[in-house]
Amino acid sequence: MEALFVGWEDQENLGLRYIMSYLEAKGHQTRLVPYGPDADDRVVRAALESAPGLIGFSIIFQYNLNEFGNLMTSLRRAGVRAHFTAGGHYPSLCPERTMSALPELDSVVRFEGEITAEELLQNVDLPQNWPAIQGLVFRRGSEIVINPARPLVDDLDSLPWPARGDTLQAVRGIPMAPMLASRGCLFNCSFCSIRQFYGEAPGPHRRIRSPEDVVAEMRSLYDSRGVRLFLFQDDDFAAKTEPQRAWVERFLLALDAEGLTGKVGWKISCRVDDIEAEIMARCRDRGLLAAYLGVESGNGEGLATLNKHATVEQNLQAMRTLRRIGVEFDMGFMLLDPGTTFASIRENVAFLRKVAELGGPPISFVKMLPLAGTAIEKRLAEEGRLTGDPVRPDYNFLDRRLDYYALWITLRFTNRNSSQDGLIETLRMAYFDHLVAQAFEDAPGASEYGREIRSLIDLANDSGLATLERSLDLVGHCPDAESVALSWRVLNQIAARDEAVQAEIFERLDRVAERYSPALSSFLRSAALTAV
Repeated sequence: MEALFVGWEDQENLGLRYIMSYLEAKGHQTRLVPYGPDADDRVVRAALESAPGLIGFSIIFQYNLNEFGNLMTSLRRAGVRAHFTAGGHYPSLCPERTMSALPELDSVVRFEGEITAEELLQNVDLPQNWPAIQGLVFRRGSEIVINPARPLVDDLDSLPWPARGDTLQAVRGIPMAPMLASRGCLFNCSFCSIRQFYGEAPGPHRRIRSPEDVVAEMRSLYDSRGVRLFLFQDDDFAAKTEPQRAWVERFLLALDAEGLTGKVGWKISCRVDDIEAEIMARCRDRGLLAAYLGVESGNGEGLATLNKHATVEQNLQAMRTLRRIGVEFDMGFMLLDPGTTFASIRENVAFLRKVAELGGPPISFVKMLPLAGTAIEKRLAEEGRLTGDPVRPDYNFLDRRLDYYALWITLRFTNRNSSQDGLIETLRMAYFDHLVAQAFEDAPGASEYGREIRSLIDLANDSGLATLERSLDLVGHCPDAESVALSWRVLNQIAARDEAVQAEIFERLDRVAERYSPALSSFLRSAALTAV
C-alpha cells in the first residue's frame, strides 16, 4: 500500500518523516509533497500519478485549516478517492472541531502517529476494524468516533530514523539536517501546546533517545550525505537536572568516539535555566554554534502569565553566559500577552534594550497567539475574552487602548517581524550564514562579514525599539481607545521612519552579501523580485 503525505517543510518535517520511515520498514511505499501557497496542483498531480490508498495531512496549528480544506476539495474534484487523514497538534487536541471543519476528512491520527498510521493503512478498506485502532478518530455515518489514545512510544531508539529527502538544505554549500533527540517537554507553559500534545496520551511527558543512537544517525548522515550542520528540533534540549546533564555528557563523548568533533556544527533550543557555563562550554568545544532560548517575556508579570517558571534575571544571565563562552543565541519573545499593560510593555522594551546591548539577535515584537488546546486559550474562554473564530482566534486586552495599539503593530510590522522574507528572518539568515562561514571556512573575510551583519542587526534593533518607545509615548498619553484611533496618522508617521531604516538595511545587506556570500545575495534578489 502507498501513502502520500502533505506538510510544511521549511526544514524537513520530521513528524511526517518518522511516520514515513516506520511505514517503509513495514513494507509500504511513501511519498511527501511539501505544502505551500502553490501546493494544490502539485499534490493533485502526485495523487493522480501514484493513486495512494491514504493521504496524510500535517496540520500543526489551526491557522491553515481552511487552506487544507480547499486542498482536500480540489483532490476530491479531481477524482482522488484515497482515505484522507490528518495529524498534528490541532487535529490531535481538537479532533471533533477538525472533522467538522473539514468534511472531506475521513479520520484523524492523534498524537504520535507511527503505529496508528500503519494500522490505519493496513485496514484502510476495512472500516469495521477501525474501532480497534488506538489513537484514531473516524466517521461512522454522522457520528464522530474518538478511540482511546494510544500510549506514547516508550523506546524511541526502537523507531527507524526518519526518511530523508532527496535534496538536503545547505548553507554555503554545506548540507544541513534537522534532528530530534527527544520528544516532549517537562514544563507546561500556558501558551504552548506541546505539553498538551504529549500529555493527553499515556506515557512520560518527555522521552529521549540514547545519545549513542543520536550520534550514530549524525555519523550516518555525515558519511552518506555530507551533512555537517545539525539543527536539533527538540522542544527542550535539556541540561538542567543531573540525569539530563549525564545524557549531554554521554552525547559529547559519543561525538568524540564517532570522530565528529571538529567536523560538525549544531544548534539547539532550550530553556534559560538549562544554560550553565561549564556544560555549554564543553558543548561549544564539540561544535555547538548557537542556542535558541525560550525567553518569551522581559517582565515578571508576563513570565507569570505565560507560566515560564523563570525570572527576568535568569533570562539575562543565560544570554550573558552564552555571550561570555562564545556561543551565539537567539530567542522567542512576545511583546504582548493577555495580561499586558502599558507598564509591562515598557518593561519589555527596557529588557529588549539590554538584550540589544549584549549583542543579541534581531529583535521582533509580536503578540502571543491563543493556540488551540492551551491553558491560556481555556482561561481566555472562561473569562469571555476569546474572540475571532476557531481558525483565527484572538483576544481582547483589559485596557481597550491596547486593542488599537496591538492592531497597529500587527498591521504595520507583521512583515518585518514574522515573514520569511521580512527584515528579522533575513537578518537571522545572514547571521547564521556568517556563523557557518566562520566555523567551516575560516575565510579571512569571515570576521569582517560578521561585523557588517552585526552593525545591521544593531541598526535594526535600535530603530525597532525606538519605534516602540515613540509609539508608547503617544498611545500611553491617550485618555481612551477612541483617542488612539484618532492618533493613527501620527503612529503611521512613526512607523514610516522605521520602514525607511528597513529599506536602508536591505540595501546595505545586499552589498554585504554580494561581497561575502553569493548564495545569500542570490536569495535576496530572488526575494526582491518575488515581492515586486
